[in-house]
Amino acid sequence: MKFKLNKKALEFARKKNINSLFIDPDLNSKESCCTIGTVDFNISHKDTGDRDRYLKYDDEADNVEIFYNPNIDFFIDEDEEIEISVFGIGNFKKFYIVNEINSIERN
Repeated sequence: MKFKLNKKALEFARKKNINSLFIDPDLNSKESCCTIGTVDFNISHKDTGDRDRYLKYDDEADNVEIFYNPNIDFFIDEDEEIEISVFGIGNFKKFYIVNEINSIERN
């Protein structure tokens, strides 16, 4: 899998001095709003100090280190590109994954 920050996400990360992101599957989401099998993810930029439980994504072309929970491998194909963006108003912005990931409709 390949993680890619789009232009909005890169600008926000630079503006807020964010140099690492942590991606986890959202296990607390009730039923997905879109379709059965759609998986949601939580993206945080806060380092809780337990980086050992994450795998590091090797491409640092965006100058932002990306760490992901190894369980994500169950939901995403090896060759899939995951686009990360931000939404919100002003300083109240949050990172999110643009792609819809459906674990049932995988090839």
